[in-house]
Amino acid sequence: MPRRRNNPIEEFVAVVGGLFVLGTVVSPQLRAVVLLLAIVAFLLFLGWIAYRIGMKGRREMQAVNSGCSVSSSDSVAEPSISEKVRALDWFQFEKLIAAIYETKGYSVKRLGGAKPDGGIDLIVENTSDRFVVQCKQWKAWKVGVRQIREFLGTLTDSRIPRGVFITLQGYTDDARALANKHNISLLSEESVIKLLEDVHWKFNPAITSALNDQRKLCPRCESELVLRTATRGNGVGSEFWGCSNFPRCKFTMDAR
Repeated sequence: MPRRRNNPIEEFVAVVGGLFVLGTVVSPQLRAVVLLLAIVAFLLFLGWIAYRIGMKGRREMQAVNSGCSVSSSDSVAEPSISEKVRALDWFQFEKLIAAIYETKGYSVKRLGGAKPDGGIDLIVENTSDRFVVQCKQWKAWKVGVRQIREFLGTLTDSRIPRGVFITLQGYTDDARALANKHNISLLSEESVIKLLEDVHWKFNPAITSALNDQRKLCPRCESELVLRTATRGNGVGSEFWGCSNFPRCKFTMDAR
């Protein structure tokens, strides 16, 4: 039969009990000393047990924390809708706005891009409404009164009574006052996000495609732009976006 493994607690109790019995037999003085030593030994034993339990718990906690740190480093947080919108370039932003209005049932004609359009990027209409849209995907500057005045002139020339101006960073007080006076709706980043939520963008293939498209397209011919390095001129060594349809299309855009 296999030999039974001794339990350390049983061994300790047996030793202390034997010493106590021996001390009782020999003399009362020795009995007191043995009892004191037994108490000290018992306290030390309890301390050792507590230490072992603490070390085991610490190792288990380290293992759990290690697993959490690995999983958190492996998973990348999904960008917020605001981050997605701000990651777009100006031409992608224009296409996103067009996709939003099309999802809402409008017919959209894009006039923007690199063409001289007099301030009109989109003509949006349905059977009961018609208006023009100007997109300014500015991330650092507010739209001022000059931009609103130019847009107002475009509305007058096109004889379209209503206009929508869209930007991300907001508007100056003077720009807002002029827009309110002339039936121009001003939309900011919060307004764009509200429009996206209204059309349930997460479940809308046209919207998600516009938001997640990492390509840069040429505003003139909509061929894909490629990153190039200047080999001559004042900007030698600097990077720029050039049309992949070159030399038939010579559009370029600063890479900064």
